Amino acid sequence: MKKLSIVIPCYNEEKNIKPLFEKIEELLHLDKNLEIIIVENGSTDNTKNNIFNSDLALKGKIKIHEIEENIGYGHGIMSGVKIAGGEFIGWCHADLQTEPKDVYDAYQENLELLNNDKIVIKGLRKNRNFFDNFFTFCMSVIASIIFFRSINDINAQPKLFSKNFKSHLIDYPNDFSLDLYFLIIAKIKNYKIINHNVVLKTRLYDEAKGGGTFKGKIKLIKRTLLYMFKLKKKIWKL
Repeated sequence: MKKLSIVIPCYNEEKNIKPLFEKIEELLHLDKNLEIIIVENGSTDNTKNNIFNSDLALKGKIKIHEIEENIGYGHGIMSGVKIAGGEFIGWCHADLQTEPKDVYDAYQENLELLNNDKIVIKGLRKNRNFFDNFFTFCMSVIASIIFFRSINDINAQPKLFSKNFKSHLIDYPNDFSLDLYFLIIAKIKNYKIINHNVVLKTRLYDEAKGGGTFKGKIKLIKRTLLYMFKLKKKIWKL
């Protein structure tokens, strides 16, 4: 059995596939006992071709899970999580703002803690501008008030957990609210959440899908707030 599975959803990331796969190749040279799961998340550009025609794919070094039609970020990630075979599972994005190696480093540095079954790891982003930090702080405060639980840097990657934890991820959202859902479920199930510092890098190509622009952040705020209250109602029924 592989020790660590890393799930990476790819949606309209045609320009980022080559640098992403170069980073994956470097990581596999470092540790061959990794399962890399690439989720082709219903892209409408050349992402699919770039994935399947890569050396990593042709040589069978990665597992590819293809989704015909994009349903959302959360759906893509959880589709990969469901087929992951590692004792531990993590996810990150394809845009390399956080890299697959960030998942691996979080795993290596916290392995002793992870062996305690009531631990999950999340990223804590460094090297961000004031506006992004302020936005994240505000969303964290709002979430903490609504759920009566301390939460910070909700959308930070990576997320990392034991295979047993995924049995709790049942009624998950299909969109970018997955990261919030993940943290709230961990809190409800009395898991300790450990922050792992990551240096946020500049996205190489195009814009971030989940709120990279001011307009995108406004949409993300509205969508996240609606989901917070929806999730709160579900929690009351538990």
